[in-house]
Amino acid sequence: MDETRPEQGDRVPWVLRDDMANAQPPARGGAIMFSLGAFVLSVVLLGQYAWFHCADVLQDFSGSRPWMEMFCRGTGCKLPMRRDPARIRMTDREVRVHPAYEGALLVSARLINTLPYVQSFPRMRFALFNVNGEVIAARTFDPGEYLDDDIDITAGIGPGKPIQVVLDILAQEEAAVSFEFMFL
Repeated sequence: MDETRPEQGDRVPWVLRDDMANAQPPARGGAIMFSLGAFVLSVVLLGQYAWFHCADVLQDFSGSRPWMEMFCRGTGCKLPMRRDPARIRMTDREVRVHPAYEGALLVSARLINTLPYVQSFPRMRFALFNVNGEVIAARTFDPGEYLDDDIDITAGIGPGKPIQVVLDILAQEEAAVSFEFMFL
């Protein structure tokens, strides 16, 4: 039999047969190290995602807040404040003619957070309606616009803590018969 020609049933080319004969079996330690390295890098990647996109993680996985709080205690990241505008109640609201400015209204109200934890201040929409129930004026206020300067907006609104709101609004007081506050 000629060594330069492979047998008909042999599927390995004769040029590679020598390499296969001298080949060492792959080391098992290399595969284990590769798997371990891939696992560690995956954990690092997930940690980086949680660090830079913690608000997205909390929004997409609502039950992950306790885990994210523990993660941020260990890593120093900052979680966004909880937010549920539907749980803020308004008490003692009043709209009247402004005592100092003609053609303006003075709006005062008190906000109370009914949740057992601090939440961020909401945006507030105020609307005036005419006798037909049509909106004649509406405006959305950011917290910095409706809160006094001495209130720390970044600290949020504490549970059960009343916050006084006073707004000066230009409007035709005789056309407005009702009003509405909405938290966004």
